[in-house]
Amino acid sequence: MIDIALLSFAAAAAIVFATAFTQAVVGFGFALLTVPIMMQIVGLHRAVILASLIGTANNFFQYRDLKHHQDRQQVKRFLLASCIGAPIGLIAFIYADQQFLKVVLGVGVLLGVLLLARGRDLTNAHVSLDWSMGIISGFLLTSTSTNGPPLVFAMQARRSDPKVFRSTLNMVFLVSGVYGLMLFAAFGEIALADVWIAAALLPSMVVGVYVGRVIRNQVEPDRFRLLVLVLLTLAGFSSLYSGLFG
Repeated sequence: MIDIALLSFAAAAAIVFATAFTQAVVGFGFALLTVPIMMQIVGLHRAVILASLIGTANNFFQYRDLKHHQDRQQVKRFLLASCIGAPIGLIAFIYADQQFLKVVLGVGVLLGVLLLARGRDLTNAHVSLDWSMGIISGFLLTSTSTNGPPLVFAMQARRSDPKVFRSTLNMVFLVSGVYGLMLFAAFGEIALADVWIAAALLPSMVVGVYVGRVIRNQVEPDRFRLLVLVLLTLAGFSSLYSGLFG
């Protein structure tokens, strides 16, 4: 049973549409933008769970369209590293101060933007970059559901092709999302009402994805990189603001 007011549900549907559209265009950003905004409507705990449920469904929905350009070795490294960080993040989700986690996330994202904007090229960086960013991503997956920035930083620093970028991230988000949901369920963090709300919001997600697919075919590589930087900047300030004043 859906246990939120109609107006709140309509606002949540609009948020899901906008963030699904964004992820379809640039390859990430669903939970990163959904959680700080939706938490103002349904609270932080439910926002994290809903973002995890719908975000994983979103990645599954886009899998067929994006599966052909994966960097399989990078996918493997990111996923194994995420499995290490996710249990630690779950402990933080249950016990730590969530506002503090949002501040940490915002600062980290903005530092990453600064490095990328200065043109830091880490194309030949050691694989430890992927492992370290993957562990941080796993921690954020289950603590705030905003696990994209570390992976985005690693792939953009390596100058990944946009098609490889989208495909690799979608695969990592899909598998790690399922893993995160299993952890949430095992510790009783997912209520039946959350599942019903997520299911009711799926049509908004689907429409957002379809609209985003049309737009992304018109995005050139240089503009793609600029969009990523702008999106990361907005997300960083959004997380910082919600952590300090939310």
